[in-house]
Amino acid sequence: MINLEMKEEVVKIAKKADQMELCRHKSGNFSVIDRKEKLIYITPSGISREDLTPEKIIVVDMEGNIVDGNLQPSIETSMHITAYKIKPEAGGVAHTHSRYSTIFACMGKEIPPVSIEAIHYGGKPVKVAEFAPPGSKKLAQTIVEPMKESDVCLLKYHGVIAVGEDLEKALIKLIYVEEVAFLYYHMLALGQKEFMPLNLFDAILNG
Repeated sequence: MINLEMKEEVVKIAKKADQMELCRHKSGNFSVIDRKEKLIYITPSGISREDLTPEKIIVVDMEGNIVDGNLQPSIETSMHITAYKIKPEAGGVAHTHSRYSTIFACMGKEIPPVSIEAIHYGGKPVKVAEFAPPGSKKLAQTIVEPMKESDVCLLKYHGVIAVGEDLEKALIKLIYVEEVAFLYYHMLALGQKEFMPLNLFDAILNG
């Protein structure tokens, strides 16, 4: 059975990401999963956020076959499916092209947790998945190793992806990745060479 509330959630979070300038126009993609029905609700390909409505959200099965919808699903559908398989606890996947995160993705440079705000995505460095063409099966495979260790990773020359317990929590992780990327970028510009020690995060996370 198709779940209208899940479609509405995808629209809400996709528009929120656009309003926060984490992605622009038709870039980025968002999804939620119904684990019981084994269905993924994902944004369509080539539709601007202004025109996005629940009726335009596409439903696919775990092989990417369209179950509901008249549009094409996001070209990154295979990447979302892979993320859900890597992270069985995930309820949502968000992929954005947020500016500062993408700077580091284009440089192929991981983002260290230079601020306490990195605690919101695990307090670990955000690693970089190797480059593969957008929408390709190869791209989906590049996230496997980085995301075994973390809920977030950069896509080389491309953007950033996160999983969360639900889609809103996935987006929150990307908001904090972008904030830490912003801080790190400016710290580097100011010549800073020492950053927050990782063992401080261990102490916080382990109480």
